Amino acid sequence: MTNASAPDLTGLWDVAIVGSGMGGATVGWALAMRGFSVLFLEKGGDIAPGQDETEGVTPEVRLARGWWPNQVSQRRSDGKCDRFFAAVGCGMGGSSMHYGAALERMAPSDFETLQTPSQHVPPWTVAFDDFLPFYEQAESLYGVGPASKRTAELRLSEWDRELMEAMRRNGLKPEMLHVAMRYDEQCEECVGKICPRRCKADSRTTCLEEALRQPRCRILDHCDVQLLDADGDRVRAIRARRLGKDIEVRARVVVLAAGALHSPQVLLRSRNAWWPQGLANRSDQVGRNLMFHTADIYALWAPRRLNRTGRQKKSISIRDFYVLDGQRLGYVQSMGLEAGRGGIAVYLKDLLRRLGLQNELLLKLAVKLPSHVGAAILGSASVFAAMTEDDPDPNNRLVLDPEEPDGASFSYTITDDLRRRADALRVAFARHVRPWRIMRLSPGLSMNYGHPCGTCRFGDDKASSVLDRNCKTHDLDNLYVVDSSFMPRSGAINPSLTIAANALRVAPQIAERLLRVSG
Repeated sequence: MTNASAPDLTGLWDVAIVGSGMGGATVGWALAMRGFSVLFLEKGGDIAPGQDETEGVTPEVRLARGWWPNQVSQRRSDGKCDRFFAAVGCGMGGSSMHYGAALERMAPSDFETLQTPSQHVPPWTVAFDDFLPFYEQAESLYGVGPASKRTAELRLSEWDRELMEAMRRNGLKPEMLHVAMRYDEQCEECVGKICPRRCKADSRTTCLEEALRQPRCRILDHCDVQLLDADGDRVRAIRARRLGKDIEVRARVVVLAAGALHSPQVLLRSRNAWWPQGLANRSDQVGRNLMFHTADIYALWAPRRLNRTGRQKKSISIRDFYVLDGQRLGYVQSMGLEAGRGGIAVYLKDLLRRLGLQNELLLKLAVKLPSHVGAAILGSASVFAAMTEDDPDPNNRLVLDPEEPDGASFSYTITDDLRRRADALRVAFARHVRPWRIMRLSPGLSMNYGHPCGTCRFGDDKASSVLDRNCKTHDLDNLYVVDSSFMPRSGAINPSLTIAANALRVAPQIAERLLRVSG
């Protein structure tokens, strides 16, 4: 990677970006390509592929493998507290290093007004039609445009073709999943792990590396941002710790892109005399309206033996139930995984970790027999994931916790309405794949804690939002947030493409501000 020399921390950068995932790397690339001086501050390091891809349980091992090092705490409505590792990446490329590369647009309805059982949610301040050009730009940048979708159909196995035909006979309209992979002859479809061949288009290979080839762009790795030093109007400096030393970075514009669980922490930790409730938090909305997606996992069997050979197993997208008879049921996609012993073992280990078992040896022993039995029962099943839209609730919020290493703790309640919609999605999907057999692998409704969003949402109303329509904080002149924190609704789609598209939308606004101020 070029421009790896130590950056000059004594000067004033045009832009300093905290984080190098989908939001940070994409906006940084767009600004670096315009000639601005850009400094990335990344908590993790340069993570090489080919190592053990398991997440690990110690902070040191997790950080070395590109995962966020510390656990988070979830405070439940029954008063209990669960501690677990969220599936959040940490390193050059952020969570996109490990992602499955499914890049799908949210639906136009996700941008509209929503009435939930408990509140009225206003529409996005940017209409879908106005956002659409940036979706198209992001698709082109990450290689998932219309041409890639047509080519993907040629890579399907007999198994996938038969399933899609069965769905069509039952009235569904399955589509090819947009996956940001080249799928050349050697492609191993690196779902959930770092791609060793650069076949997968993540934020590092697509944006970060190209940005760092520009003469005025640098990255500061292993840099743990502690807080933002601000007066009443603007951020004056970023205070961080790197390799045991305290450092200070100054920039004309500061961009937070550390993720929806961690960007709010930086703001809340930055309390001072001007900001007693936390930076940019006059509305008391920083950290609130935390949303995830449901994470229902299904196993699907063919009614007869079919050839599974195909270069693209992460292949099928089903949107027919996104809004069905006025109900937001959700979205189903193939995961590119078979229900084999390894996959079952990984799932069971994650479940046991969330229940409190942390000893790696005991975990291996505990899942050995169940994974063998499960693989024997499930046989040739393929795994599908179903996501249902979570709703914003100001009481679902991230707060600072001095007992946690990162300070991360959140209060979150799964509503009866969300459970009902997720169950209705499973029933509707099962009915429309007959004669194929389906079984829910999840023991109960679980949430995808790797898809947090909404904790610094944007909007025109300063009383109910943190950011304006250009993702600049209402309260400070030079502070932006471009990760999934900005989203006022979660939709039922992986947020990666929406994050990248929004970063491309915001970059010209930041560039215009820099040119206006310098001029």
